This record gives sequence, C-alpha cells and structure tokens, in this order.
Amino acid sequence: MNIKSFAMIAGVLALAACGDNTPNPEVLKGTNFISAGAGADITLSFDANEMRVNGQVVNLYNGTYEAEGNKIKFGPLASTMMMGPMDAMQTEQDYFQFMSTVETYDLTDGRLTLRNAEGKEIVFQQVEPVAEVVEETAEVVEANAATEDVPADAVAIPVAAPDTAAVAE
Repeated sequence: MNIKSFAMIAGVLALAACGDNTPNPEVLKGTNFISAGAGADITLSFDANEMRVNGQVVNLYNGTYEAEGNKIKFGPLASTMMMGPMDAMQTEQDYFQFMSTVETYDLTDGRLTLRNAEGKEIVFQQVEPVAEVVEETAEVVEANAATEDVPADAVAIPVAAPDTAAVAE
C-alpha cells in the first residue's frame, strides 16, 4: 500500500469517526425520569408518540414540548390541585416555574439534564416505564396463581422489608 492510499483511507476514517454529535430529540420519546426534590420526588415522562410530557410532584401534570437539537421548550403545564406537605408544595411550585424557563437538555448515560439561560438545572435519572413494572407484577401474580391457591383477581402490593433495628428492640 502506498502512502497516498494510506493517507486517503486514514482521512476517510477520521471523518467517519467525527460523525454528527447533534442531539436527536426522538430519543426522548417514550422515556421516563425521576429526580429527588426537597420533600417530593419529581417524575417526568415523554410520550412515545406525541410531543407531550406528564409526571408528578405532589400533583399530576401534563403539557407539551418542542425540541430541536439540544434546544427544548415546554408549553404551559396543566396540573391537578391537591394539597401536600409544605416543602413538597414548594418543590412543585419551583419546578413548574423552572420548566417554563428551560432552554436546553442533555441526555447522556440515562441522565437527563434540563437547563435554563441562567445556568440553573435539574438532573433526572432515567427509570423503566411504569407499564413494564405493571406487566412484571402481573407476571408474578400469574406465576403465584399457578403454584398457590390465589384468586385470579388478586393484586400484588409491594411490601417494604421490616426494619430490622425496630424488630430487634
């Protein structure tokens, strides 16, 4: 192989490695996230088919969004109007105000960072969709029904492990 051929192949490979690093908003569709807030966790889910979001802080909320590249803008959010603990309500109010100012996003390794022009940000961790959890629960109920005398309409309810320190006292 001559030097000219080698240089040409190396150049093509270098250009191919560069690629287009522009974020693709399509990767948001169908994803679900959670962020720990003061007094309440914040959930954020992107609809799989439409440019819509929904989630919960204290109240359930939903709205629209537009995204192009790494730019994102959320439309007005509609929410239920339930009361909760004061710190959770403050977290919710701050979150809703922040969402109206978000300008960019970054989704890397399952972490979604929403950022506004002032540099304020909220970081979410990607979680599996609720529907998959429901399907897994149904599978467990079906498996138990096959081995035990469990009514067909029984619902699996998660139970927290006992506090071993409290049990020891």
